[in-house]
Amino acid sequence: MLHQRIFALFACVLLLISGNATAAPHSADVDFSAEYERIFQIRVVSPDAGGKSAIGSGFQVTADGLLITNYHVISDFVNAPDEYAIQYMSHEGKLGNLELVDFDVISDLALLQHPEPENEFFKLSKQAPEKGEVVYALGNPGDWGIILVPGPANGMVEHSYEKRVLFSGSLNSGMSGGPSLNSAGELIGVNVATAGSQLSFLVPAEKVTRLLNRNRQLKVNSYLPEIASQLKQWQRPRVEGLLNAEWKTERFTDRELFGEIRNDFQCWGGTNESHDSRTVERVTKTCEAGDDVYLGYNLNAGQIRFSFGNLKPLKLNPSQFARSVAVSMGADNNSEFKHSTNYQCRKDFINPPGNNSYRRIITCIRAFKTLPGLYDSLLMVQDHAGDQVFEAHLSLSALEADQIQALNKRFVERAL
Repeated sequence: MLHQRIFALFACVLLLISGNATAAPHSADVDFSAEYERIFQIRVVSPDAGGKSAIGSGFQVTADGLLITNYHVISDFVNAPDEYAIQYMSHEGKLGNLELVDFDVISDLALLQHPEPENEFFKLSKQAPEKGEVVYALGNPGDWGIILVPGPANGMVEHSYEKRVLFSGSLNSGMSGGPSLNSAGELIGVNVATAGSQLSFLVPAEKVTRLLNRNRQLKVNSYLPEIASQLKQWQRPRVEGLLNAEWKTERFTDRELFGEIRNDFQCWGGTNESHDSRTVERVTKTCEAGDDVYLGYNLNAGQIRFSFGNLKPLKLNPSQFARSVAVSMGADNNSEFKHSTNYQCRKDFINPPGNNSYRRIITCIRAFKTLPGLYDSLLMVQDHAGDQVFEAHLSLSALEADQIQALNKRFVERAL
């Protein structure tokens, strides 16, 4: 009897460690051969040049032929619809034109109309993937053909205002806009970006549902006003949340300042202590929000970035030190002049210069040319006290004027 019990217990252990019918399926247990044929390569082409300017992936999500891809894949067309066209290429090599129906720049999604809908299309999952659940990303990297990348979903990305699924799989260039599926072949996300080996991001399927539910057709002349409207609607609660937040105190050198003021911010610090040839002692801290919105080539929006620096002379006389800490107002959003006006700046002294102690504030602002009512802003605060200088910078992108004014005011009050 004792031997029978030991054998039964041993058999149970073997069953537990070997798995059973309820275990999550492995890649080898799932057949996606039919799904390969339902992936399109999405192309933005220049008819005059006769070549592609961008490629990505796309897939059908409705019976009447609506396709999903990433906004950044077709952004050249949005910004210059007279110069480009959107095309698809099927797994059989068939080419055809696509019509842009709608887009969501914040979620990086675009909705396209296929002229000849396929009979089969991807169904959206009603549940988000659980942490550790294996999902399967499909796409067409370059012109190499359709590939499948399996990997675990790891929940939502931390330090991000917008929802993104963290995916442990290597998305490659050209897979943007392709589907990510659960083991049942249902859509759980859209491939959007990678940050290196086995570190990628997916747009949750709920964002696709929201875009489909708009049920509208954008006109060509409404593209840019629509981008401005979407940015304003996104920025309002985002900035109001910052203004109403506590901005918990964090120490920086001998000052009580702030750092990761909300979950979507990350901070890094550093010094030049290890530099033997240094003439100025520098202690720095930089913080930024984890959300940028891609609008087009060399044009992002949504950056919120601030930094602190404390500088002390080591081998410089007062005159040399003053020259070494000359004001630098470098922009974090390197927008070309075709997108924005030049910065207009204003300098103010809080205390009049004298006794080697004074404070000054420099504010700069520029307007987006084609996105009415949106501006970029740069703010620099310098506090000259004795033999050291404290600096604080704040860079904001694609905000309305009242939001810039409110954030700048809050920043200065807390920094000084």
